[in-house]
Amino acid sequence: MFKLNRLEITGFKSFADYTEIVFTGNGITAVVGPNGCGKSNVSDAISWVLGEQSPKTLRGQEMKDVVFQGTSKRNPGGMAEVVLHLQRDGEILGVDESELEEIDEKLGAIDEMSVDVDALEAEHLEEEEEEDSEAVAEVTEAEEEVEEMAMVQAAQVGSVKTIKTKTKRRWKPRSFALDFAPGEAVTVTRRLYLSGESEYLLNDKTCRLRDIQDLFAGTGLSGAHYAIIEQGRIGRILSSKPSDRRALIEEAAGISKFKTRQRAAESRLESAKTNLGRISDIVEEIEKRTRSLRRQANKTRRYKVLKEELRDLQTKTYAVEARNLNEAVKELGAKLENARKEEKGLSTFVEEKENRLKEATKDARFAEEALTALRAKHAENALERDRAEREKRYQEEQRSELKQRIEDLDTEVKVTEARVEGLNEEIATTKAAAAAETEAAALERSKLGEAEEKYRGILEQVKAIESRLERERADHLQHTAAVERLSEIGRQFETDLERSGERVKGLEHEKDRANETLRKRREEAKEVKELLELEKGKLESSKKEKKEVMKSCESARTNLEKAEHELNALEKEYSRKRHRLEALEEMEQTGAIYEPSVQKLLASGKDLGVKLLGTLADRFKTTKTSDKAVESLFGSYLQSVIVATRKDAIRVVKYLNKNGMGRIPILVADQRGLAENSSANPEIVKMLGIGTAFASILTDAFPERMTAEVADHVEDVTGVDSLVVTMDGDLVFGGKLFVSGSKGKSEKNTSLLGFKREMRELKSAMKTGDKETAGAAKKVQQVRAELKKFEDSLVDLQSYIVQLEREVLSREIQSTSVAQEIDRSERHRKIVEDELAQLSGEAENIEDKRREALVAAENAELARIESGKKIDKTSLDLAESRKVLDTENIAFNEKRTFAEVAAERMRAAVSALERVNSEKEELENRKAKLKTEIEANTKRKSELEQRTIELAERLVKAGDEIEEESNELTEAVAHLKAAREGSDEMSRELAELNTKAAEARDNRAGIEVRNAELNTRLENVEANCSHDLGVELPELLENTVVDDDFEFDEALERVEYLRNRLDNFGAINMLAVEELAETEERLEFLTSQRQDVEDSIESAEAALREIKRRSRERFRSAFKSINENFTKFFSELFGGGQGEMQLLESEDVLDAGIEIVAQPPGKKLQNMLLLSGGEKAMTAIAMVLAIFKYRPSPFCLLDEVDAPLDDANVGRFVDRIESMSENTQFIVITHNKRTMEAARALYGVTMQEPGVSKVVSVRFD
Repeated sequence: MFKLNRLEITGFKSFADYTEIVFTGNGITAVVGPNGCGKSNVSDAISWVLGEQSPKTLRGQEMKDVVFQGTSKRNPGGMAEVVLHLQRDGEILGVDESELEEIDEKLGAIDEMSVDVDALEAEHLEEEEEEDSEAVAEVTEAEEEVEEMAMVQAAQVGSVKTIKTKTKRRWKPRSFALDFAPGEAVTVTRRLYLSGESEYLLNDKTCRLRDIQDLFAGTGLSGAHYAIIEQGRIGRILSSKPSDRRALIEEAAGISKFKTRQRAAESRLESAKTNLGRISDIVEEIEKRTRSLRRQANKTRRYKVLKEELRDLQTKTYAVEARNLNEAVKELGAKLENARKEEKGLSTFVEEKENRLKEATKDARFAEEALTALRAKHAENALERDRAEREKRYQEEQRSELKQRIEDLDTEVKVTEARVEGLNEEIATTKAAAAAETEAAALERSKLGEAEEKYRGILEQVKAIESRLERERADHLQHTAAVERLSEIGRQFETDLERSGERVKGLEHEKDRANETLRKRREEAKEVKELLELEKGKLESSKKEKKEVMKSCESARTNLEKAEHELNALEKEYSRKRHRLEALEEMEQTGAIYEPSVQKLLASGKDLGVKLLGTLADRFKTTKTSDKAVESLFGSYLQSVIVATRKDAIRVVKYLNKNGMGRIPILVADQRGLAENSSANPEIVKMLGIGTAFASILTDAFPERMTAEVADHVEDVTGVDSLVVTMDGDLVFGGKLFVSGSKGKSEKNTSLLGFKREMRELKSAMKTGDKETAGAAKKVQQVRAELKKFEDSLVDLQSYIVQLEREVLSREIQSTSVAQEIDRSERHRKIVEDELAQLSGEAENIEDKRREALVAAENAELARIESGKKIDKTSLDLAESRKVLDTENIAFNEKRTFAEVAAERMRAAVSALERVNSEKEELENRKAKLKTEIEANTKRKSELEQRTIELAERLVKAGDEIEEESNELTEAVAHLKAAREGSDEMSRELAELNTKAAEARDNRAGIEVRNAELNTRLENVEANCSHDLGVELPELLENTVVDDDFEFDEALERVEYLRNRLDNFGAINMLAVEELAETEERLEFLTSQRQDVEDSIESAEAALREIKRRSRERFRSAFKSINENFTKFFSELFGGGQGEMQLLESEDVLDAGIEIVAQPPGKKLQNMLLLSGGEKAMTAIAMVLAIFKYRPSPFCLLDEVDAPLDDANVGRFVDRIESMSENTQFIVITHNKRTMEAARALYGVTMQEPGVSKVVSVRFD
């Protein structure tokens, strides 16, 4: 049990100053005093420090009402503090800790079996999101699918680990009372600030309210706290509900700790049932997913079997087809050589005729260019004449508008000047009015000053009288207090002599204790100061570190913005190139880059019956610098359509002639019969970007072009008889004929190679762009990670700084608290020393002082009477002076009103004058601007007139030039017509030769096309082999053996069937088998978790049954004993009669209310409400004493419980508490003399200063 040693009150209710009440030993301590002096505030202070949370119980509206509210002479307090000093002196009576330990073990086991369902649901949601992602990803490439599934697996593993590391709630009860050894001191402190902040301290260490409640659990000082019966509660015990009375019995029975554990078990039971439903839902979803994955896994296995069969068949078909194609290519080689020789002879005649045609075409082109230049000049002159006519009309319109604007501005200037004259007159009038109002305002201010001076003189007189009255009242209060104090001193001196010896010993002991306390507080202050300096140093260091981290964050943000900007730029450039490439590919697919006839041929498809191998431009891989040279060299032949054999070429020719599609060059890409070493110029081959085989084909088809020399510029061509092409696109034939510019006949020819090259460059750029974008994205992620690291560090630092600031603030508060403790200890020591000095004299000195005190009291009484008369006289003087002051105040207010009105009129007049002056200034500025604009417009008008004259001269000159150019145009048209007729004649002769040469080329081209087709098919086989099987064709041929009975056509049909089957297989989850294993493992884990929850539900229900069983046993045992005690005390207090407690019927005894039956002696059994106030009080006292008999409390506080009792009943009441005071301290707040006589110590509460309580102590032996 805990014994009460000392109570310290500061700033609590009426105890404005530090007040200390010392309780020594057992017995009864009485607190007395007149009504309204603050006795019950002692009871409230004890209830409050023990954790009372109801302001109404503390007789207030809100908790801040307990802070000292101030008086007429004192300011309100800023903090309320109560310190309760106790000492453990024996066994803690209450619940058997072994019983609680068994229940705590069960609750702990329930917590161990609990499952973090929130984490499981979070993981389940993540899996559902992953499933959605997988469903979308099924339409992507297999490699992406595998990568995504690997990421899903990693996420699942990570989430499982997260669940395993989740922190569970733990049941950690604590019996604080057992933390203190017998004889150890315990200090409980509670503080409340006006700001609303509060704190609890246990042995000067911050704690929770729950810790205070746990400390006193089962002692009658927490919960229902039957050990503290505040004012009025003794009557409420009988008038309260039966269920409220049950709470007193439960507190005495020690069931409160069981109820705490019951609530914990019920909470865990409800949580477990909720978790069981939630985890069952998750298990159901996982089971559905498992069934789905089983179907996916079976489908994946079937897919892999078909895929393996397809690979085996493809290996054999590719090997057979490649060997057949190689044999066919060798046969075509010899045929191709003969066809080339025949074609070469015809080509020589065609080239000579082409050279003559070029000259004629050149003359026609020069004539056409001259005609075009004349037409352009003629059109330009006509345009210039039209432009001059339009400008002339515009200038005339501008001149007319300026003339009208000048007239309008003149009118506005005249209006402005008239307004300025009117404002001048208004300014004169306004100035006179402003001067008059200023003079009137000055006069009123003068009158106001005189009235104010008179008023202040009278006010000073009133203040002087009030000050005199306050001094006289203070003197009167001082004399009154002196009378009371000296009278009390005289009475006390009569008993002081007997107690002086004992008090000297006690005070010496108290002095030693005070010195020891002061020493400890000073050591604590030193320690707190050192810790405070240390914390401040850490705080300063952390703030510096925070600044550095913030700088790093800013730098990282800058880097992130830069990286994101670079990434955005790369993505935009990548998107632009991708869109451009898509547009080019679309043009290529539609054939828009070719001549219409070539477009139609390429689009003919199946109707043609021949596989077209593209165009000649498709095979060239030129660079930007070589485009012009190649375009000049091959011209329209760049759009030559390539076929594999001569037979195919003949078919194409017949198709063209049949459908009238125009002339199209057809190139046969057949390599059979070609020379092993091509005679082509290596520079040309390199410039074209083609292989040796295709170079041989082109050498046969274009011998002169393929053997041409290459020069950088036309100036570099000297002494060369053969064809020379320059990088600028110029051609030189035999050193005599120079052809400048492109040789093509249309713009499409000149841009075809550039088109193809751009596509190649864009494809290459797309690959590079992918890498650059990925690198930039990776850099952004790295910078973001770095920024997040700095931001996380900043957050950690900020949290650490906040923690340090709190610790510094806590240390500062602790330092202030320790300083206050030191101050209190010093004051306490000084009081003890003063009392020792006072008691150091002999008893004779005490007697002399008593007589002196009586004389002084008489003198003080006379002085009090005299001061009262002075107060009455001064009060009359003050009333007269205040009447005069009120009269002067009215006159002063009237003068001030007149002065304010005059000042306002003056300000209005001055404001009007300023407004008129401002308007005049604006008009003057406006007039100046208008005149400036008139001058500018006049000047502009003159310039326009001069410009109109110049335009008329230009029109005449342009007309003459147009007439001369019309004559020149007629001559140029005639010259062009003659040149074109000569060119057409040569074209007809060349056509006849081309027909013969075409037959030879067709024969050779057919063979080449067949050869190219075979090579193309061989290349396709090689590409398909590499793409489908991931094996190069030579390696496959070397390692593959095909049986003689292998059916190639059947194998192809089977391959096609397997491909269709696999294509129609639908989405395949290649990781379904692995996922199925993981999901089944997770299902097993969740099933075990569900079993754990079911076990925890069973354990929680068992714990609840055990708690309720033991609670019922304790309640019945406590009720029986307390009821017996109640019957006994009732008879003793009433001197007879009968009283008992009865349990109301209920399904559970723990919910049953308690009814009190009382029959005073000589009366019939009647309703409790019909008992008198004294009888009700006696009955309630009997119940409280019965509870104390069963479960004694460390101390008991009774606040005026004896007020309704008569002297006889007070005597019996006092006898009962005296008999129980051997084990319990009783603090009784009372007005009853009989109760005071029984007390061993008496504390008087007075209000020497209105609104401020003081305590005076007396101890009796």
